[in-house]
Parts: sequence; C-alpha cells; structure tokens
Amino acid sequence: MNLKLSLAIDGGGGGDAAAAVAKKSKVVGGGAVVVDGVGSSAICGGDRGSRVRDRMVKKAEEFDHENGMAATSSDGGGGGGGGMELVRLLLSAVAAGEAGDARAAAAALREVDRRASCRGGGDPAQRVAACYAAALAPRLAAGLRPARSSPAAPAAARAEQFLAYTMFYQASPFYQFAHFTANQAIVEAFESGGRRRLHVVDFDVSYGFQWPSLIQSLSDAAAAATSSSSHDDDDNGGGCGDGPVSLRITGFGASADELRETEARLRRFAAGCPNLRFEFEGILNNGSNTRHDCTRIDDDATVVVNLVFPASSREACAATRMAYINSLNPSMVFLIEKHDGGGGLTGGDNTTTGRSASLLPRFAANLRYFAAVFDSLHECLPADSAERLAIERDHLGREIADAVASLDHQHRRRHGGGGGGGDHAAASWNWKAAMEGAGLDGVKLSSRTVSQAKLLLKMKSGCGGGGFRVVEGDGGMAMSLAWRDMALATATLWRRRRRRRRCR
Repeated sequence: MNLKLSLAIDGGGGGDAAAAVAKKSKVVGGGAVVVDGVGSSAICGGDRGSRVRDRMVKKAEEFDHENGMAATSSDGGGGGGGGMELVRLLLSAVAAGEAGDARAAAAALREVDRRASCRGGGDPAQRVAACYAAALAPRLAAGLRPARSSPAAPAAARAEQFLAYTMFYQASPFYQFAHFTANQAIVEAFESGGRRRLHVVDFDVSYGFQWPSLIQSLSDAAAAATSSSSHDDDDNGGGCGDGPVSLRITGFGASADELRETEARLRRFAAGCPNLRFEFEGILNNGSNTRHDCTRIDDDATVVVNLVFPASSREACAATRMAYINSLNPSMVFLIEKHDGGGGLTGGDNTTTGRSASLLPRFAANLRYFAAVFDSLHECLPADSAERLAIERDHLGREIADAVASLDHQHRRRHGGGGGGGDHAAASWNWKAAMEGAGLDGVKLSSRTVSQAKLLLKMKSGCGGGGFRVVEGDGGMAMSLAWRDMALATATLWRRRRRRRRCR
C-alpha cells in the first residue's frame, strides 16, 4: 500500500476562520512587540547594578560558547539587532530572573525590545528574539512565579491560530514530515497485521491534519483490493481484504470545541472516500483527570498509538499515560519528539539540559530550536509576507510562550517550588526510557519510510533551498528532520518486546 502524499486541508473553522482571513491585513499590520510588565522598571544603576549585569552577561557568554549558540542564526549578527548580542541579552534576562534580580532582567528585556523586531524588516534572529521577549516579560516581572491559568481563547483568536497553523503546515515541511512519516509506519503496521480494522489512538489530535492522507490511502488500497479480488477470488488484498476497511481514531484534544471541529473536518473528508468505514472518538485531555479507561478497543483491530510531539515537559500524568498505552497492547507505537530542550530530546547533550539545576541550559536549548525554525521559515517565505508574520505571531509565538511557561513550571517542580512539590520524574519525562521500561523495543524504520521522507523534502525543495535534511541514526532506528546542522525532530518506532524462550 502506498501512502498518499497529499494535503487535504479544508477551512474547517467556519465563519470564525473566514473572519480571521478577512481581517488579516489589519492584524498583520500591528505595531512592534510591546514588552508588558517591565516598561516602568528601573534600569540597573550604580556599582551593584553594574556588577549584577556583568555577572549575568559573563554567565551567558560562557554558556553560549560551550553550547554553540553562534550557529543559531544565518544572519551572522548583521542588521540592527546583532544575533549573538540578542542571544546574550535573552540569556542574561533569564539568568537575572533566576537570581531574583528583576531590575537586571527588565533592563535586558528592554534592550532586546529596542533591538529586535517582528516586523517585515527584521531578520530571523530579531524576530525570534522579539517573540521570546514578549513571552519572558510577564513571567520575569512576576519573579518566575506560577502563572494563573489563562481563560480559553475567544473564537476570533482560535480562528487566527487555526489559520496560522494551516499556513505553516503548507509553507514548511516540518509538520508534514512528522505526519507522513507516522502514517507510513501505521500503514505498514496495518498491512502486516492482516486485519481489516485499524484503530489509531492519537494523544494530540489537534486539528486532525495528519489523518486525511491515511484515510485516502486506506480507501484507495481497499478499492484496489476489491477490484483485484473480483478477478481473483483467492486474492485477499494484502491486509485490506475484500470490501471496506474500518478506521477508528481516538483523539485526545485540549478543548471540546476543537475536538468537535476536528471530528466534523475528518468526517467530511472521509465521506468522499469509498470502501472505508470511519469513526472518530474525541476525548478531552484534562491532565491527571483524563478518562483513559473510556476508550473502546476492538479485539479484531490492529491498534497503533500515535505520539507526535508529546508535551514531555508538561506531562504531570506521563506515567499514567504510559500505563494506558501499555494496557492497549498496541501493535506499534510511533513517537516523534522535538529537540526543543523541554525534556527527553534536546539539541545537544541530554545530561546538560535534562538534570541541570539551572533553567538557563534548557532555555538555551529551546532558543536554539526556535531560532532554527525561524531561520528555516526565512527561506520559505519573504520577510514582509503577511503569511509569515501571522505564522510567527499566532503560531510560533504562541508555541514560544507555551515553552517558556512550561520550562518555568518544570524548573519550579525540580526545586519543589509549587505545582506538585518537585516531582522530578514528571518534570523530566523521558519517553525513550519509558518505552523500554514498558517492555517495548525500538525497531528499524523501513526503507519505504525513509524514502518517503526524502521524497517529501524533494517535493518541498522550494522551501528552504535544500536546507532541510533527513538524517538517519541509531542504526536505522531513528530518523531526524534537520535544518542545516540542527536536528529539529526525531522519529522512532516501538513494538512489543518478544519474550525469548528459555533453552532447556
């Protein structure tokens, strides 16, 4: 069965999405980033302020030298911002915040705000720095204290976020690499299972963009098998058999509205695919209160688990989730993680970012990751593109804000500063170790999976000028999407460990 490398994305956001498109020119034309919460703070003055500032800058310089921060931007430090200077200022702000020096942190952020810009004229380093300044300001102003839970975004904001995600999905191969790689592995697991029912458990279904290509592929394969069996009664179609196949997706989501919209979007698409019976079950992700036990599992179905970008740094209930995965007895678990410093995978040595007592190393790894993403987007879309501005503000900027809050929360948990009294295991969850501990073994990715990933990048060669690369590792059991020399995400495949028979 060949996976369809197609993007079947409809609006799916109803009137709100249309309204967001209509008002995009006004939204994109907004002003420069305003750093709230520090505008009125006093600049560090006197000998003590100078010493604090010098100490923080020195600490940042030492760290970026050790961790290769000079490679985060392609601008070479040009323009008004100076890429490396912006990096040093951001690291200084975080270090000052950790030390409890709000004035030094505010001064560093004001300087970032002065130098950086997310407007069309800014280079990637300036634009990513502006997003970090906006995300850091309220948290540093609060002394890195726990943030109150923000209310749900209004419909207009949700529509803008959906639109920005859609534009990024189409402009960059980042999400497509993750989704098509997962779907190819799922197709192969279904074929080898020899059954006609497939059940996918997706722990972050989001907008559901991953699944149209799988739906189309299963439908086409079932149609081909039916046509073939009409000429040869002995042909069972390689896993699809005669007649329709069944696909059931259990999707966990962050909001009931998003789950309803995703279900409607996928049902509309599946309605146009013959020879396929489609079901969708949405489950609201309520953290530790999530009802995992309400999922119905059919005995005659091939069960696969989809873990695309699990929020490892925020997994207070990660152990519960892993126990649930284990109870499903899946034929396969597909895992792809970002190298964003949030726990599990990092941009460098896991021991540097995984157990450090300081927030700074994990923040720097996160900054490296997003700097590479912004750099890649610079090659995909013009600097003054309205699409790019919307993507950076409404999608990547939101992800940066979430990452900053998550790293802060993780840091406080490590030091027993709230949010659960320092649950180290939950704060630094390692999915690879969890898989191995649950009796799962990593398996080699198929040549078809690797070839398809390379084909996708070839198809998207107009984006990034060939800067994206597929990198195989761990003896073929891992495959990464890299931007130049920076790994952005790594995919692995896991199956139940076979018990070895004892020789008598």
